[in-house]
Amino acid sequence: MRYAVFDLGSNSIKFIVAETRANSVRLLVEKSISTRLAEDLINTCELRPEAVARTLTALKQLRAVATELEVEHFRAVATSAVRDSRNRREFLRAAREVLGFPVRLLSGTEEAETIFSGVMADPRWRGKDLFILDIGGGSAEWVQGRHGKFEKRISLPLGAVRLRERFLHQYPVAPDTAALLVETVRAQIEHPLASYSLGPRKLVGTGGTITCLVAIKKGLAKFDPAKIDHSILTIRQVRELLDRFTGKTLEQLHAIPGLPAKRTDLIIPGTAVVLATMEHLGARKIQVSVRGLRYGVLTAAIRETEGPGHHAHREKHHAAIS
Repeated sequence: MRYAVFDLGSNSIKFIVAETRANSVRLLVEKSISTRLAEDLINTCELRPEAVARTLTALKQLRAVATELEVEHFRAVATSAVRDSRNRREFLRAAREVLGFPVRLLSGTEEAETIFSGVMADPRWRGKDLFILDIGGGSAEWVQGRHGKFEKRISLPLGAVRLRERFLHQYPVAPDTAALLVETVRAQIEHPLASYSLGPRKLVGTGGTITCLVAIKKGLAKFDPAKIDHSILTIRQVRELLDRFTGKTLEQLHAIPGLPAKRTDLIIPGTAVVLATMEHLGARKIQVSVRGLRYGVLTAAIRETEGPGHHAHREKHHAAIS
């Protein structure tokens, strides 16, 4: 059986094609296309025509890839940008026409639970005590779990695109401005996360910001999931990276190895969320997972189609994630 998953995020579309065989799952394709669907959403409360056009074009390209690979089962989900927009119905209708099947709009809590499921599909984390932070473009999710099962979760509108448009209006970003952004995020998560606790749990980060931070720390010219998955960043390293980003123009940020052009203006707000979360929880380190929402959607699709007895356990892959 072959499955395709389309994750329509606020900053990019993440796409995977996987094949199940003999109780294992092999990844065939993994792509990420920046569409910045949430562009100016904070001001207009609507998805801009240009952003919609970029997204539909990318969906058409990815749908063609799935067709060429003779995919049998399809899933598509949309998250923060779409659920927060007034014209979401029109967008979902247009996306369905391009894909040929409906896009499921996830609530914030459904998104958080699916992210947890995606991370837990990794044998390394199965049954473990985890606290997961996922930073998207429009929202961020915090999920507290114990013995492989989630205990509670929350989604807040603190994604990198949204924070960038709210607080960072010009570059370079001064060090005191970045520090103020971290404090602002801490203040906004303090009450919602008051009943959450890291305790014995490992803090695991998912999403483009955290994987980029590892790529930058390691100086990776090309994104390599095998070199990023399960890597560790200490709170000191996160602070040093944020300091490294401040005072730089967008051109200077773009020149940093490991930081792709599509994330140049998002790395500071995204890093602020990582640092604010670690400070709030008292975490000394954060471990990285390259899995996330799309893997949770894939796991659920396999379970629905092939039954709970099929273990969604994909092989270690070496494909580059664009």
